[in-house]
Amino acid sequence: MPFAFIIVGLILLVSGVRGTSSDLLTLVKGDLTGQNNFVYWLLSILIIGALGYVEDLRGISRAFLVLVLIVLFLREDNQTTGSGGFIVKFQQAISQITGGTNG
Repeated sequence: MPFAFIIVGLILLVSGVRGTSSDLLTLVKGDLTGQNNFVYWLLSILIIGALGYVEDLRGISRAFLVLVLIVLFLREDNQTTGSGGFIVKFQQAISQITGGTNG
């Protein structure tokens, strides 16, 4: 847990030095509010992880966490909402960098 605080602190420090703290806050706000936000995924991971503290439910909790991670990575692109899994977003980012078309 201390490493997470160190990483967050370094991100805030770099953002402050570069003068982009308002951009960082806008990005974080966009991830946590609005349609298709990250809060649902975060809550589900926390609840499933909390079940792992019960000795009898540890195996089920780990299986559900693996299932959630698989869904996060393999989820297909939804044309109406613009959401997609890791692979779809990665391909979009690469096509923006290289200037190619995604498809």
